[in-house]
Amino acid sequence: MKAIFRNFLVTLRRFRLASALNILGLSVAFAAFIVIMIQVRHEQTFDTCYKKSGRIYRVESTLIPTESNLSSRETYTAFCARPLIEMLLPSVPQVESYAIMYGGSSEIYAKYETEEGESRGIMIPVRKTSDGFTDVFTPEIIEGTAVSLSEPGKALLPESLARKMFGQTSPIDRIVTLPDGTFFIISAVYKDFPENTSLVNDVKINLAEEYKNDWTDWALTLFVTLAPETSPEEAATQLTDFFGKTGMGKQMGFTHEVSFRLTPIEEIYYHHDISLDIAPKGNRMITNLLLSIALLIIAIAGANFLNFSAALTPARIKSIQIRKILGESTAKLCFALIFEAVGICLLSFLLALCWVGGFGLLKNTDILLPAFFLAGTVGIVTGIYPAFYMTSFRPALILKGTFGMSPAGRKLRIVLTGFQFLISTGLITAAFFIWLQNRHMYSMESIMNNSRIATVTLDKEIMSGQGELLIEKLKSASSVSDVTSSDWPVGFLDYYLYTYSKSPEGEDIMYYFIPVSPNFTEVMGLDIIEGRSFDKTDKTSQEEKLILNELAARQFNVKPGDKFANGSQVIGIIRNFHFMNLRKKIEPMALSSKQDQNTTLQPTLYIHITGDTHTAVKQIKAGIAAIDPLYPVDVQFYDRQFEQTYQKERDTSAQITLFSLLAVIISLMGVFGLVTFETQYRRKEIGIRKIMGATVTEILIIFYKKFAWIVFACFLLAVPVVWYGVNKWLQAFTYRIPLYWWVFVLSLFIVMVITFVTVTLQSWRTATSNPVYSLKSE
Repeated sequence: MKAIFRNFLVTLRRFRLASALNILGLSVAFAAFIVIMIQVRHEQTFDTCYKKSGRIYRVESTLIPTESNLSSRETYTAFCARPLIEMLLPSVPQVESYAIMYGGSSEIYAKYETEEGESRGIMIPVRKTSDGFTDVFTPEIIEGTAVSLSEPGKALLPESLARKMFGQTSPIDRIVTLPDGTFFIISAVYKDFPENTSLVNDVKINLAEEYKNDWTDWALTLFVTLAPETSPEEAATQLTDFFGKTGMGKQMGFTHEVSFRLTPIEEIYYHHDISLDIAPKGNRMITNLLLSIALLIIAIAGANFLNFSAALTPARIKSIQIRKILGESTAKLCFALIFEAVGICLLSFLLALCWVGGFGLLKNTDILLPAFFLAGTVGIVTGIYPAFYMTSFRPALILKGTFGMSPAGRKLRIVLTGFQFLISTGLITAAFFIWLQNRHMYSMESIMNNSRIATVTLDKEIMSGQGELLIEKLKSASSVSDVTSSDWPVGFLDYYLYTYSKSPEGEDIMYYFIPVSPNFTEVMGLDIIEGRSFDKTDKTSQEEKLILNELAARQFNVKPGDKFANGSQVIGIIRNFHFMNLRKKIEPMALSSKQDQNTTLQPTLYIHITGDTHTAVKQIKAGIAAIDPLYPVDVQFYDRQFEQTYQKERDTSAQITLFSLLAVIISLMGVFGLVTFETQYRRKEIGIRKIMGATVTEILIIFYKKFAWIVFACFLLAVPVVWYGVNKWLQAFTYRIPLYWWVFVLSLFIVMVITFVTVTLQSWRTATSNPVYSLKSE
């Protein structure tokens, strides 16, 4: 073993350039693999952190037809009314425990006192839930007791928020006061759930008896834990049958058949066939694409390593055969060669850990052990073929001939290089399409992409009590030209409240509505294409005034002056704009004149700035501080919010582009090795050609032609695969780009140019050398 290790070190010193390129290429590949797999692991383990994971389900139904086309009845929703939930639960005896949760996590302004008695204000995320929350999701309680959630006025606080508010001091039994005068007592602190969960680390407040008899509020979600060995399909059938047999559908006015389903909590992240879902969403295709890129990069690096090993075969095969003549067994020689390959791969893995750790990207160590075994496997796989191949020849034949010019050796190197080109071309093309799709989304018309509009979310009590005074105060600031408001932030939420009514022609209609102040359309730059905007009298009018978007006006066949069955009057029509985030298609929507009418408000101010932004921010904070000195003012600008909303897409696009470039770089190392081999073993031919009058350009063209055919053949093989994959990926977008033909041509051009540059740099020395030296050495 000591001799094998010594020979390994001798080989590293003897072939310094090849060893350095192999270790560099493999280390970059392993580093990329680790970084990608950390992200993939994050996505694949979404919502799997709960102790009862595998038995937790969300109940979904077709009770609420939320599509703008009301004939589409098979759209599922997770929202339901609490009285109905209470009636349905007894029909499924297999339910071990359940949790009813209201809406989503809402930011609420709260006040509390520190240990020193100092009063502070803070925006805290709050969600109301039934006391079964602790039974279903089993949070780890750090302080206090979980059962206290069943007591009215008690709340569970996440550890991160507890430390932010109270530092290392115990928060148990501390009182947190809300602006409406109500308060809750902190009864327990739970350990934060991981980032990759649907549950927000917010304050859990007992839902108690709220909404228990309210059939009008359909904003509650039901999670259940089923008994072991219980089929979710069976439970869903029991719910559907019970609902149908009791005739509840007809009593509630539903004319269509209502069905239920139970979705495993682990699948919610990837389910997109549900409306009004507040849970975070992922893209399984992107996750699989990242996993594929990780494996392809390893495959390219392995092929590159194998290519270099094959290129070094003529230089090593004589010494190996001499060792056989001196009595060393074939098995021992094979083991030594495989050991060398494994040793290089493990050295590369250690260097990869330095890359990843040095850049602070090692966020999950769970992936390290599988990556270590992968590195060893790559070493074994890439070492087996050269080991058995180089030891398979008779010593007498090798000592008389030259292996380097054999057809088998050439074909192997061409196939390996072609494989690298195939993957690199495909990844570059895919990266281009992903970049173009993201650019298309960002360039779409949206009121969000505006750097001159600042937003501030306020508490509803402040807005209802002193909103008018605050707006006038802000308007008087020197850096502010105008101020408007809405009951919810516009432009980046996944859903808004909606309502049902009947059109003037008596047809059922559904539309989203956003209550706004009278000058909203002017400040936000929305185009009125028919009718008029709001005026101050509309806000105080008993009759609700609506401004519809073009889509709603067209679908409902209405014009300014028409009224809906609910008494609302249409006064204007605005050009379509993306009032939800760009992942959603534009739906029928109405701006409403009736503000402050809903309990789930997130009042938002929109401040149009004309002067210096830093001065404006100071003036905005000063204006709000004059109303409430403790209020935690967070001034955001629309363009920054736009970037934050689509940060995940940007990061994914950047990752794919970066790793595609890495794949190209590793492939170029393979080209470098192949060109090195070709120039080394065609020196005599090149020397004779130069003596016969060939120019440097003509000699370079010989190499160009060979690699051009390889690149072009790989391009033809990559096109149909990339076309299918990208087309499949684009189907997930509501607004998508076409499959541009020029992207494929551009990818081919880029790979071709990079290859030619690499070939030129590596073969130039041989092409310009004196042929006398080449012929002399031969």
